[in-house]
Amino acid sequence: MAVAGSGSPRARRTRASRARVSTAAAPAAGDQSPDDAERAGQERLAWLDIPRSGKISETIARDILDDIVVHKLPPGTMLASEAVMLDRYGVGRASLREALRILEIHGLIKIKPGPRGGPVVAEVTSSDLGRSATFFFHAVGATFADLIGARLAIEPLMAGLAATNLTAEGAEELNRALVDHERDATRPASSWGRTSAGFHVIVNGLSGNKVLDLLGRALLDIHASRTQTEFPVSGRGDVSRAHQRIAQAILDGDADAAEQRMRRHVQAQITNVRQTRPELLDELIDWR
Repeated sequence: MAVAGSGSPRARRTRASRARVSTAAAPAAGDQSPDDAERAGQERLAWLDIPRSGKISETIARDILDDIVVHKLPPGTMLASEAVMLDRYGVGRASLREALRILEIHGLIKIKPGPRGGPVVAEVTSSDLGRSATFFFHAVGATFADLIGARLAIEPLMAGLAATNLTAEGAEELNRALVDHERDATRPASSWGRTSAGFHVIVNGLSGNKVLDLLGRALLDIHASRTQTEFPVSGRGDVSRAHQRIAQAILDGDADAAEQRMRRHVQAQITNVRQTRPELLDELIDWR
């Protein structure tokens, strides 16, 4: 990892802070008097001066995360030794270890045991986000109905974006998914379930929006963990045809059709839950 300096996390944040202060201090446009403009600038600066609360360990955790992102460290990369990190971040051993524990809880790193062990960059997955999200969903009393309602809101949007942003590589991936549907049409429910959910994961990724993609996959993970769908062979044809229609709209670059078809498809899933497992709708999304 890079040593501290002009490219360190603290230095980057300092430059960003100075840029925000400079912007905030600029006179407002319009007919304001110089005194009004000065007061407005002072108010904005006062807002920037509001103390930010946070433990040292949380600050260091953010710095380590920043380093991993800025230096594009891939999964499996061993981070620096404890001695090096203590010097780089200028903190005590207890704060550093707590920071690493925070990152481990969130799934960003794994602690490799043994004499040659230490913190290792882990692959960020939607299940990590889903696990964290269920803590807050549980706290606010969110239900399974809220979850599938959220899917209904964002998945059609992502299908439309997928049609707009489709690349040649994305088209190949989508066509492979349709081939998988045919292959798994009569296979065990576990295989079909992965294939069916995998189609939604692919469409999410083709949207080109990393926030929607990760959130959408996390919602799918939570959904799958709360249901034990049997996927009878007799009902797979409807799902496969719906996926084919969605895929064709995306391949045609028809965003409106892709969005409408995905909305109908997710709505059909919701209707199926209401008919077959209505008690699930009011079930609390517990933290797990």
